[in-house]
Amino acid sequence: MPRITGIPGPYRFFFTSFDCNEPPHVHVERENSTCKFWLEPIELARSHGFRARELNVIRRIIRARRAAILEACMNTAASNDPRVQDVRVTEDEIIAHLVDGRVISVPLAWSWRLSEATPKQRANLRLIGSGQGVYWPDVDEDISVEGMLHGIPAHRPRSRPAGTRTRAVRDHEPPNERIQPTRGRRRAQTGRRGARG
Repeated sequence: MPRITGIPGPYRFFFTSFDCNEPPHVHVERENSTCKFWLEPIELARSHGFRARELNVIRRIIRARRAAILEACMNTAASNDPRVQDVRVTEDEIIAHLVDGRVISVPLAWSWRLSEATPKQRANLRLIGSGQGVYWPDVDEDISVEGMLHGIPAHRPRSRPAGTRTRAVRDHEPPNERIQPTRGRRRAQTGRRGARG
């Protein structure tokens, strides 16, 4: 990335292209020495070759020019959200071409719905929003770009065998009076038997 203009002196203040997803920061270079400062708050992230006295000078420059550096940083990272441009599903992979030129993929087995879908169902898809994800309406599957980049496989929900009920449901049901009369009814029935005798 180019040098941040308007900062005089022997230092080159700049940003790098592949770390725009990090919190706001700036890189500084002089000859063979480099350092990196976070901007919110202003804090040294790392340094190679700079002595403490020079780092204090750089910190003062950043403090004085912080607004201009932050503005340049925000302009650089204005559109760093990954977005899908095109998707295809093969027999083994889900492959996404991103707007920024990257091609990412995950194993098809990560989506059990798409694993079991027909080729026709896999081909019927649409982008979500402006490319934040992909939706397959025939199998009701949604996959986000973030999920492909940082996610984990989707597991099939466990199905309960037919006819089984949870304990919580059974506990809230009234007792079966024909099999298990309540204590009060038992006493009443016993009293009636005694009266007959």
